[in-house]
Amino acid sequence: MSEKKLEGLSKFLSLVLRHKPDILGLKMRRDGFVSLRELVGKIRRRPNFGWVTIDDVKFLVERDEKKRFEIKKIDGEEYIRARYGHSKNLPVKIDYEKINLGEVKFLYHGTRADVLPWILKEGLRPMNRKYVHLTKTPEDALIVAKRRRGKAVILRIDVEEFIKNGGEIFRATDKIYLAKEIPPKYIHIHKYGI
Repeated sequence: MSEKKLEGLSKFLSLVLRHKPDILGLKMRRDGFVSLRELVGKIRRRPNFGWVTIDDVKFLVERDEKKRFEIKKIDGEEYIRARYGHSKNLPVKIDYEKINLGEVKFLYHGTRADVLPWILKEGLRPMNRKYVHLTKTPEDALIVAKRRRGKAVILRIDVEEFIKNGGEIFRATDKIYLAKEIPPKYIHIHKYGI
């Protein structure tokens, strides 16, 4: 499978499993899982996706560095879900592991320079998603920031102080962390205008 096909499939899976399962008429469980067999069957009916097999989806899931998706057997059938990134209006409830004080000192968030004044005043909010996404390294945050137009900014979040003062951070994967919001006093500019 070509890189272009793999990227297209990844983007389509993200759209369906994070935001719009209804475009394929999928029955999504409360925990975000959908039948892998049903998903692939319905994807194959879409233009440009007639080539997709269950093995292609499994290959994508195994290869994805950010671990966006996971596959699990439930009652003998394979199911797939997005681990994080769900739209606020999607009724999905995933139980994430809450991190404890001392586990992580800093996390990072990549964004655009033009929204920085608002963030420094209002804090980080999930906007149309359920959670704010944070990364373990500034390099991963930069990758996220560069997907957006304009100058990139990397923000450093003081996780220890945030947790000491009652904040909660959750681990979605070994690279991605989530928070309901981050108030401005825990946000510092790490790199500006990259």
